[in-house]
Amino acid sequence: MKRLGTVLHRSGLRNLIIRGDEVKPDNVSGSIPKLNSVVVDKALNRIGTIASVFGPVNHPYFLVKGFKQIPDSETRALVNERVYIR
Repeated sequence: MKRLGTVLHRSGLRNLIIRGDEVKPDNVSGSIPKLNSVVVDKALNRIGTIASVFGPVNHPYFLVKGFKQIPDSETRALVNERVYIR
């Protein structure tokens, strides 16, 4: 399990914007997570998948499309929480 970053805010019904952890400049290509990677919270509950990567290379942002079975209250509770990828 690898730390992805911190949830900044929600966008739409099930989308989350995540600020990624700082990436070392000498290892940029190997450490950015791939699209469609599964994102989990600290309790290993599946949240969604990475749909887009944008922003600066050394501090990328991620758009995570949430799974349909996740209630709206749980996605609200994820704001300012750290999330991880498998």
